Amino acid sequence: MEEQPQPPQDDPRTQRLLRLGYDVEDFYFTPEGYVVWTEQYHRKRGYCCQSGCRHCPYGNSPADRKKTSTSK
Repeated sequence: MEEQPQPPQDDPRTQRLLRLGYDVEDFYFTPEGYVVWTEQYHRKRGYCCQSGCRHCPYGNSPADRKKTSTSK
């Protein structure tokens, strides 16, 4: 697994996600403010949601989708 940016501990969004039971290693925020779920979180969850998540370990990330669409 590649190293992911750590979410700011004092950010209210981080605090809310931690209160909801997520670990700080489960997510980070993009510069635009979106939550990005890490590969670690996806593996803990145990299945693919088919949303094309950036760090999907189940072969459904945008990079994986691009490989599949260009090989057809």
